[in-house]
Amino acid sequence: MKAFSKITLASTVVLGLTLSTAAASAAEPDTDTGATIRELAQEAGILFGSGSVKASNSTTDDRPANYFTDPRYGQTLAEQFNSLSPENEFKWNMVQPEEGNFDFEGLDRLVAFAEENGMEAKAHAGISRSFNPDYLVAKTDPAEFRQAIVDHFTTTMQRYTGRMDRWDVVTEPFPTFGGTGLEHNLFYDRLGPGYVAEAFRIAHEADPTVKLFINENMVEFDPVKRQELYDLVEGLVTDGVPIDGVGLQMHETLQGPIPGVLTSIVNDYTALGLEVSITELDVHTYDPAQQAEIYADVVAEALAAGITDISVWGFTDKHLWTWLPGAKPTMFDEEFNPKPAYFAVRDALQSFVANDHKPSKATLSSTRGNGAHDGEYTVTMQLRNGTPGSFYRLYENGVLVDAKPLNAVNVSSQWVETSFSGKPNGTYEYSAELVNSEGVTQTTKTKVQVKNAAPESTGG
Repeated sequence: MKAFSKITLASTVVLGLTLSTAAASAAEPDTDTGATIRELAQEAGILFGSGSVKASNSTTDDRPANYFTDPRYGQTLAEQFNSLSPENEFKWNMVQPEEGNFDFEGLDRLVAFAEENGMEAKAHAGISRSFNPDYLVAKTDPAEFRQAIVDHFTTTMQRYTGRMDRWDVVTEPFPTFGGTGLEHNLFYDRLGPGYVAEAFRIAHEADPTVKLFINENMVEFDPVKRQELYDLVEGLVTDGVPIDGVGLQMHETLQGPIPGVLTSIVNDYTALGLEVSITELDVHTYDPAQQAEIYADVVAEALAAGITDISVWGFTDKHLWTWLPGAKPTMFDEEFNPKPAYFAVRDALQSFVANDHKPSKATLSSTRGNGAHDGEYTVTMQLRNGTPGSFYRLYENGVLVDAKPLNAVNVSSQWVETSFSGKPNGTYEYSAELVNSEGVTQTTKTKVQVKNAAPESTGG
């Protein structure tokens, strides 16, 4: 089993193919354009959203019910972000408070808001240690408990098929601090340690089209927990479990992560064929300048490492969530005015865009990550910043298998696909090159493991 990578500041996995120009490299970021975070994120080709969004008219805790009753909330959310995820509406006791009775009021409102404002919606969270209703807790028979998961996932996921960017299938499977393995939560107690794999398989069966993520906290700070999560995820991938990515919550408290840790995490999961997203970023400090610095450092390293999906956990201190008394962890104050943290994040995005380091992806489409276990899959590369005359080459285990010129109409940004079928069991490493007219080459790599290929026909 692979040990989690040591931190290296100079090592970054390139997630796609990008040819930069000298002019772009020399460009200085303009911090006075007034561009919103959403405008800059869209220019960079990434998602930058807010989680902890609440639109339900009912609540089971002491927090306000529907944040949208203040018109400034929806206005700021739509102006500044291009994705959203709910605070608790997808958690079990909110969406199915009584067995067989589903309440989609808040979720329907959130998804409709996202669609009306050109935003992506994300589902958070399918299974978690909390927010589990009494009727589920009362189920002690494993088969009955498993069927409850099937029914719950099928109903909720199929209602929003084609309308969700991502599902956080399992959230916080480990205790807050590492070293003791999977937390013995309700799902572990009923189904054993295999409940994580079962949840992903059930989710994939319910909606094979949506990306499926595992979501965890403290990973950037706790190396023991970081290794535990990696070992779990590596095992899921090896076993052919349909998982697409890992969500890092990143609730930063009084300090930010050591530089390079985030890059190291991205590199390791990219090597497994998985995406990495930041799902719940906030910064709990008392010093606005320190808060701004931590926000900017995290966002800058995330972008440089190739992360293309960042969400903050709430954006206004009017609806803050903190365990640090008196801290105000978001980018906007109670009156929806931007704080220094906002401008620091905006500057980090502007610098990234100005230097033309727009993220590119090396992904495996049509089959889940590197778990292309049936031998049928498509290798898809997003190519950015090509020039007239650029062409693409794809190698499989060092052998050229595809080459084509870029479409001259969209030479600066386009997708190239190569499909494979009937591949026997084995490991296939793909290396893709984007070559411009001057012979400058950028390379990216990804890997596919085929484990359950269809047996060869033996004839009559």
